[in-house]
Amino acid sequence: MAETPTADALIATAAAGWGYAESTQVDGWHLRAAEGFTHRANSAWPLGPLERPLPDAVSAVQAWYAERGLPALVQVAVGSELDLALAELGHERADALAWRQVANVSEVLDTLLSVAPIGVKETFADEPTDDWLSLYRSGTVPPVARQVLGSGEGVRFATIYDSDTGAPVAIGRAAVIPATDADAPDGSRWVGLSAIETAPSARRRGLAKLVMDALLEWADEQGATDAFLEVSPDNEAAVGLYAALGFTTHHEYHCRVIG
Repeated sequence: MAETPTADALIATAAAGWGYAESTQVDGWHLRAAEGFTHRANSAWPLGPLERPLPDAVSAVQAWYAERGLPALVQVAVGSELDLALAELGHERADALAWRQVANVSEVLDTLLSVAPIGVKETFADEPTDDWLSLYRSGTVPPVARQVLGSGEGVRFATIYDSDTGAPVAIGRAAVIPATDADAPDGSRWVGLSAIETAPSARRRGLAKLVMDALLEWADEQGATDAFLEVSPDNEAAVGLYAALGFTTHHEYHCRVIG
């Protein structure tokens, strides 16, 4: 990572790595909706400056989500100027606290050099397959999940199968973020990792590492130099895994609930 991006810059990068079903713009903010599937696909991303006073913009955000029967959420870095301004307006409740973590792709791959679990096979696809979705969130996602997860040109889905039973036992998703010289003058290019999940019966076999290794190898071939992911601080197993691979917390974010 030649230059450490600001929280606002990384929020914008992460926005390009996650899909949605419909969207609109409120000045420099991107409002997304997807029938309530994931906070990231159903919240406002503040990607640029507002052209109107904050209270007016917030009212427009609230109205747009109300038309869709969804809560109005604004994703903000914890403690940022916008976060504090929303709290001052009375929008004190916050949901979905997460850590956005970063690491250098080459360094993580070096750490994963010895990853080679026995008794599994791997498959890859450019869209979520039925097997992949059967494991994601225990197979309980709505049909709109295919659209949200499969959005974008540079998306890769990895599925690990148990070679004895043929059952999917681990999955992951990677999205390489398109970048221009203006976006990344230092030559960096990002890949977002998400949905790294292992079936309960197959844990402690190194399968999550195998998924990450496969996805980062692909991302490296696409020119990605840096990786980001999001993790709940309550997920101790995932936090420990990512720390061991060299990921560090860039910033905390949550969604301010408007109204």
